[in-house]
Amino acid sequence: MAEIRRSLRFEALDSWRGLCALWVVLYHFRALSHVYDWTWVRTGDIAVDFFFVLSGFVITHAYGEALVEGADRVRFLIRRFGRLYPLHIATLAVVLLMELARWGAGNVLGHPVGPPVFSGDTDLVALPANVVLIHAWGLFRDFTWNIPSWSISVEWALCLVYVLLSFGRRPLLSALVLAAIGFGLTLWLGTVLTEGQSALMRGLYGFFLGVLAYRLFAALHERGQTLPGWLEWTAPLLLVFTVLFKRWHLPVIPPLLFAAMVLIFAAQAGPISRLMRHRILTYLGEISYSIYLVHYVLVLAIFGGGVALGAVLGFDAIVERGPFNAQLINMPGLWVGDLAAVAFLALTIGVASLTYRWIEDPGRRWFNQWSNKVAPKPQPALG
Repeated sequence: MAEIRRSLRFEALDSWRGLCALWVVLYHFRALSHVYDWTWVRTGDIAVDFFFVLSGFVITHAYGEALVEGADRVRFLIRRFGRLYPLHIATLAVVLLMELARWGAGNVLGHPVGPPVFSGDTDLVALPANVVLIHAWGLFRDFTWNIPSWSISVEWALCLVYVLLSFGRRPLLSALVLAAIGFGLTLWLGTVLTEGQSALMRGLYGFFLGVLAYRLFAALHERGQTLPGWLEWTAPLLLVFTVLFKRWHLPVIPPLLFAAMVLIFAAQAGPISRLMRHRILTYLGEISYSIYLVHYVLVLAIFGGGVALGAVLGFDAIVERGPFNAQLINMPGLWVGDLAAVAFLALTIGVASLTYRWIEDPGRRWFNQWSNKVAPKPQPALG
């Protein structure tokens, strides 16, 4: 496995991660448009399961059986925390400032701007848990503050679980057991529990499917085998079925389909992979974490600004449409809404490029350097 880690970089999977991040962006940008009428956009939250599967795959690829000493485990946890936390706390601070601004605007206007401040998603009770990254550990019924960060909280919990499993001697069996537990819990409780209550089991299931997918990939690689490139043409069908099973309320199936996609594109043997390795797409993968965490802050800013402007000028900035009475940004027409969606994608990519450059990447580098000081790698003995 060490040889595999040195020799491979999964550029096609990086690009898929970037595209899935944009899928989530469109899901959260709820405006009157043709785009939001598309079923695949309305089910875009399913893309988070792809992130969990891919995370299990790439973490096993990067570390495998490398976590054998206490220093290895400490270094791993510091690096993973540094990968997740700097941008999380920065975006959380921005959402807090926006809520304070909404409170101030309400005082100036003499009436609330939108829903009551510091309630619901932005309840102050949930703020400390968000600060310490445990807010999606079943503590609350729903997701809070910067909503997409729930999966970051789960990701951190999974890193702790991964370290605990490194003390065992049967990593494959452990992954099988945890994936089976995640499958059973998701099948049993997936449509009963609220989003906040089911977040951990959702992450557990997807992550350890990714671990198993990597174990299979490594086993094939060690035998000099790989999946044929023509399998990449099944990707559109797999994506269609993830959306369908999401609509059919069968949450155990989409992670399995995503695991198949990850395994297929890990080989990077087909024509779609050659396209996915284009620099533009790999760059989207590189900044995908920033895209994912930043976009909802921009959504909140646009919704809040629209509500405030509507209150001043006397028009309804937010309307309720669709089978679920979703709150949508009012638009002069559906085509205008489509253009707004495209513009929002561009805005998100632009802002994410900046947060990646000035927050995410420097934060990660700092924590990586700190991990080497706290838990230095042993130097080889001189002979």
